[in-house]
Amino acid sequence: MTISFILGNLLGRALVSYAIVWAVCVLACRFRWRAAWRSSVRWYSGLAVLVLTLLGMGGTLVRQGAAL
Repeated sequence: MTISFILGNLLGRALVSYAIVWAVCVLACRFRWRAAWRSSVRWYSGLAVLVLTLLGMGGTLVRQGAAL
């Protein structure tokens, strides 16, 4: 695997993770997208994106049978 493949995979997973966090914020803010945007850029939303991204990468490694 090349470094560009790994970085692209991480970036793609991070974008999808942010979309999931933003969708949860939209639901929590009762479909007010501006309020959801403000809450999605806070530090704990960034932490949630990081955790979701790492969980996605970990799930991929477990399914492939990679030893860490």
